[in-house]
Amino acid sequence: MGISDSAARLAAEADMKQRAEHATHHTSTAAGGAQRAVGQAARTVRDHTPAPVRRVTAAAAMAGRARPRQLASAAVAVTGALLVLRRRRDRKR
Repeated sequence: MGISDSAARLAAEADMKQRAEHATHHTSTAAGGAQRAVGQAARTVRDHTPAPVRRVTAAAAMAGRARPRQLASAAVAVTGALLVLRRRRDRKR
């Protein structure tokens, strides 16, 4: 193992570090672009949603956050009812 081998290893490690930094920069840039796109989509939806619908939705979200177990129970009950109704409909055919 000579000096040239050590120099080659050091150069390879430096290249790997530079590649990792480049990949990290590329990933963070892509994530920033996606975050901006999501923000723009959210603003578009908010701008086109009528105020009464936004108020009711906000109230429902607050109630759901205040009582998560009841919200989960209600979701399970609604899902169960939909499955029963679908099964009944399919049996009649």
